[in-house]
Amino acid sequence: MLRPPRTRAPSPADRTVTPLVNPAALFTFRFPCRKRDPLWPPASATLDDACRVPSLAAVAEVPDVVDLWTAWNERGLAVRGVARGVGASRWCQPTRAEDSDGLHLWIATRPTGESHRAGRYCRRLALLPTGGGRSADKPIAVACAIPRTSEPLAELAEGSVSIGAKLSADGWRIDAFVGAAALPGWDPAEIPRLGFFAALVDRRLGRVPLFAPPEYPWDSDPTTWAELELLAE
Repeated sequence: MLRPPRTRAPSPADRTVTPLVNPAALFTFRFPCRKRDPLWPPASATLDDACRVPSLAAVAEVPDVVDLWTAWNERGLAVRGVARGVGASRWCQPTRAEDSDGLHLWIATRPTGESHRAGRYCRRLALLPTGGGRSADKPIAVACAIPRTSEPLAELAEGSVSIGAKLSADGWRIDAFVGAAALPGWDPAEIPRLGFFAALVDRRLGRVPLFAPPEYPWDSDPTTWAELELLAE
């Protein structure tokens, strides 16, 4: 009678654990967004430690190279991003803003959590630390199209986004105030939350999403975005 060969049971050292799904894909993250006044200019803005967005780099398995703060009031949304470890070389082209180095934002003023396509209440902004002005050395905010959206790109009203930047040897700091005129459907009294996503774009590191795995369609799918809960304090 033939017997199957005896096999050794695998030891703990033989086992490797490979997650089938990235942990960041299992949750919809909701972050508190504090009400503050004033929010502009940056020197007067009151974005304190309570306004800092927790880093999910370890969960999303991306480089931890961006610190982010947010705050709001009835006039709009303030965002501060600090990039470190990205060097002093920057490629910022307003005519190719989607691919330019900087902080990129996706905002939905009336999030449903159900539609996989961005609609009329969604906005994508590229906040570039340089590339604007006559000498192309000023920060600039550019509206970008969202892939697969069902709506045409809504132009930015003049003066609706204020932006400032400071450059350093290993990165940059961007401060922006996105006014209500730049946010279609903005009504925090009726809907006190926002769909929200942010990513670093860098020529060396590529695209570094802050709240989801790099391979997920976060650039086009609102169901992969986080949420900001607009808290009145």
